Amino acid sequence: MKISCEQHGDIALVIASGDFAHDGEDQFRRTVGERFTQGSRSVILDLANVANADSTALECMLWTSEEATARGGSLRLVAPQDNVREALRLTRLTERFEYAESVELAARSMR
Repeated sequence: MKISCEQHGDIALVIASGDFAHDGEDQFRRTVGERFTQGSRSVILDLANVANADSTALECMLWTSEEATARGGSLRLVAPQDNVREALRLTRLTERFEYAESVELAARSMR
């Protein structure tokens, strides 16, 4: 998995691509954790280029949501692909997250 970040005030935009799986967990948690340490309260997680997400990925999303909430912020998942949506549905996690079709709409919903 490849991860890149942008900082926009107290919102971190995290862009993931590839398969979000166990081997990317450390990189993801480190990257997002650094954003929280640097003052981010909310995270926009762009999943448009993530083909698959395993249980570790779902745990990372839950962790991110909990950390953001603890800081008075929130998490938005942007454009999850069909396989990712199916993983969320099968694990009954769909309703635990808020979604947006684009990064712009996610950012607007957080302001």
